[in-house]
Order: sequence, then structure tokens, then C-alpha cells
Amino acid sequence: MLFKDWIDDMKNELGKIKRNKNNIQKLYDGMYENLGNLHAPGLGLFRKQFIQKFGKEFESHFGKRGSKLLDMKASEFNSIADSLFLKMKGQQEPGNLKECSPWMSEFKPEFLRHELEIPGQYDGKGKPLPEYHAKIAGFDERIKVMQSIRKPKRIIIRGSDEREYPFLVKGGEDLRQDQRIEQLFDVMNSVLSQDAACSQRGLQLKTYQVIPMTTRLGLIEWIENTCTLREFLLKNMSEQEKSDYNSSRGPRADYSEWLSKMGDRNAGLANYASAYKKASRNETVTSFQQRENLVPGDLLRRAFVKMSTTPEAFLSLRSHFASSHALMCISHWILGIGDRHLSNFMVNMETGGVVGIDFGHAFGSATQFLPVPELIPFRLTRQFVNLMLPLKETSLINSVMVHSLKAYRLYPDLLINTMDIFVKEPSLDWKNFELKQLKKGGTWTKEINVDEVNWYPLQKVNFARRKLAGANPAAITSDELRLGHEKSPAYRFYVSVARGSKEHNIRAREAEDGLSEEVQVKCLIDQATDPNILGRVYEGWDPWM
Repeated sequence: MLFKDWIDDMKNELGKIKRNKNNIQKLYDGMYENLGNLHAPGLGLFRKQFIQKFGKEFESHFGKRGSKLLDMKASEFNSIADSLFLKMKGQQEPGNLKECSPWMSEFKPEFLRHELEIPGQYDGKGKPLPEYHAKIAGFDERIKVMQSIRKPKRIIIRGSDEREYPFLVKGGEDLRQDQRIEQLFDVMNSVLSQDAACSQRGLQLKTYQVIPMTTRLGLIEWIENTCTLREFLLKNMSEQEKSDYNSSRGPRADYSEWLSKMGDRNAGLANYASAYKKASRNETVTSFQQRENLVPGDLLRRAFVKMSTTPEAFLSLRSHFASSHALMCISHWILGIGDRHLSNFMVNMETGGVVGIDFGHAFGSATQFLPVPELIPFRLTRQFVNLMLPLKETSLINSVMVHSLKAYRLYPDLLINTMDIFVKEPSLDWKNFELKQLKKGGTWTKEINVDEVNWYPLQKVNFARRKLAGANPAAITSDELRLGHEKSPAYRFYVSVARGSKEHNIRAREAEDGLSEEVQVKCLIDQATDPNILGRVYEGWDPWM
């Protein structure tokens, strides 16, 4: 992952018209110190084996101290870096803490001049009292490597209060965005607690600690007794259903087949643009409903029935799940959080509550920058709707969304002012997104002064302001599409699908802005459940689940 991030940073530098040789040198030295220097202090067995395998290759490809990089063509660098990265992919993961970090494995607090606190004990709500904070007594030798792209590791810190504190160590991402979003959720919780209708219903977002340590590394509090929504659903399939789901007759295989008919079997992501251009509404909806029917429609219901000992327990779990999910959907929409695939939801196995994780795509970046733009405001697929039968989404889900949106719209300044941190100190990802948006260009450049220092974060915060003022969700999606896909041949088709048709969609019949909370929620649910959008979503999102 460190090497992949270095490749991305170096590609940015080599792609500039005027190359900064000092920056290139600095980037190479930093990478070599971490991944090529066998004499660096504190190396574990895992890192040593990596350096022995690849350290010399770095020098032969990039020259001593990266001397060849200074005049290397970007295309040549790309082919060398990509081939090296492919070789690295087969590396075996570390099995214990000592292989990663001998210092942590042998940690003894008595040998340190100062005590180290367990991270995440400052909440900003009152004066901190460090004398009462738990200190680090040691680390558990067991580590668990997660299977997601970044391969984060779960470690357990032992506290001086004789408790264990599990954390996820995540590299390769600037976790300041996740941390700030959790802080925004805290502000949203204080807004909800001041609203009579919301506090009566006990509406609160579940938050967790995020501790960024550098712009590329941080810790995330591990939430016990939870599992991902993907595991939660798949666990409730019979062996036969699982086998059918993953077979060549399953929904994913069926979708791939349908996409390749729209374009070309070897066209990859380009087939999605073809699906927007060529497939009619009728064709898309019919094929999507056929895919939905390949999956049992009651997996969530089964899961909660299994967890319940009485009918009352089932109703209580279902109610907690639906209200926590509905609240999370509205809160996520206001902050433009996207990429809500099944592994980005955690379900509490005791209460049935839902927690959102991984906010790499926020403030509309999933619509604007993903190669297959996301036109869905939040996840409200068939499994969620069927859980609430017979009333479906018109029941608890709708009322929680309306009440929470009313509360947020009463205090727009509080939320917008808290977002000011994104303007004052944009994260690394925002800087990269800003460059990406400038590169893509479009008619939006006539409306904004791109020489202004903070034009990009101000633009993003303005979208949140419009949502809190009653904007039509489809109008917001269309404007985000314009910023990132205006020059794409499929752009007008993306917008047409996002806007919907007056014949089939409430959102197409409503005004661009000035909507009441009730109408805004109707438009959001209409967009989130529209089979014409769900039938063209990126396959990793599993829209049929």
C-alpha cells in the first residue's frame, strides 16, 4: 500500500508541465527509507523480507537515490511501477505483531520517560482530565488482517485500567476526512437531542473515534459485536441459495452479461456508459427486476427473526434497525457520503442498530469522480424495503427521515459553520480532487473564480447549504455530474436518468428548490428506489441485495 501511494504521488509529479526535481527527490528518498533501506531502525521480519526482495530492484529501475526518475518519461515510469506493484501483490501477510513491529511487541511502559495514553480519549466536549485517562500497558501479540483493498490490521492495546482497546490501523488514506465527518455527526447528534420529535424517538447517530496520525496513516476505534451488512445477509442464505448466487446463473453474472450486450465484452467500465446511452427505461427496469428475483427477498427479515426469541423482540430489533438506517441515510445525504456498498455498513448483533464506516467518498465525490458515477442518494434497496412489509418505506423509514431533516434544517448555520474546517484546512484527498476537477474543466469554470484559494471546498459546502435550504435531490445530483462528467459522451444520459421522468418519478414533477422536508424525503426515496438507476449501478454495489 505504501508503494501504491508513492506511485500515485509520483505520477502526479511526473505529470506536471514543470517538474520540481526537489519534490521528485524527496518523494523517492521517503519511499526508499521506508521500503528499500534494510538498516532503518525498528524493522520487523515482514518489512525486512520485503526490502530484501525489492530493495535492489528500486535502485536498478530508478537509479541510485532516484537519479533516473528526474528525466524519466511518465509512460516509462507507469509501466515499471505497475509491473513492480503486480509482483508485490502476492506477498504473504504478517501473522503476529512481532513480524510487523518488534518495538510494539516488546513494549514495556516502565522503560519510557513518559506514559503513553490510549488514543481517542479527547472528545472536545469539555475540559480534558488526562490524569484520569487510561495509559498503554502493552499490546496483544495477535493481529488480524482485514480483506479490504488497503489490508488494514486490527490490533489490541492493553490499558492500565486492565481493559482491552481494539483499534484498526489503516494506511494509505488521509483519515482527517473520516475524523471530521465523525465530528459532524457529533454536532448532528446535539441538533437531534434539542429537537423534541427526535429526542422522543431516541434518534442518535452511532459514532466512533478516528485518530489520524499522519496524512497517510491513522487508527479507527474497533466496534465490538458487529458484522458487515454483507456478512449479515449472506449468513442467512441456505447453501443452495449461496451456490446459486455465486454461480453463472447468479445476479452478478447476469448483470455482466447484460452490460456486455450493451457494449463490448472486453470494454470493462466503458460498458456502463453504453448502458446509460443505449438501454431504455423499460429494458433496464425489466432486466433489473429479473436480477432481483434471483436473490431471496427476505434475507434481512430472516436475519432478525433468527436473532429474536419472541415476536416482540423481532419488532424491537426491526424498529431499531430501520430508524438507525433511515437517520444515517439522511445524515449521509446532507454530507454527500457515497460508495455505500454492503461492506460499508456495520450491524450491531445485539441491538440491530446500523453504523456507517469508511467515508472516503464524501461531499459528492462518488457522483463527480468515480468512473461509473453514483446517482443514488443512499442505500434503500429491496432487502430494506421488504423488511418493513406491509408498509414498506412509507412507514417508520419515511417518518424518521422527515423528523431528522426538519431538525437539521432548523439549524443550518450550525452545521455549515462546522464544515468550515474543510475550507480552512482541506485534506490531501481534497487537494487531489481539486486538481482532478480543474483538469476535467467544463462550463462550471465560468461561474467560479478558480484563482481563489479555497474555491473547491467552498463549492462542496455550498451543496450542503442548498440541501438544507430545500433543494431537489435530483437537481443536486445533476449539478455534481456537470462538475465531473460534462465532457463525457454519456453525460446527458446520466443527467436524464438522474432527473427521472414526470410519468414515473415524483422528483421529476417537483421544483428545483424550495421544497418542504416531506417533499424532499419523497424525492429522495423515489431516487433511491428507482429501478432505472439501480439497474445501471456499478456491480460492486450489489444493487439487487
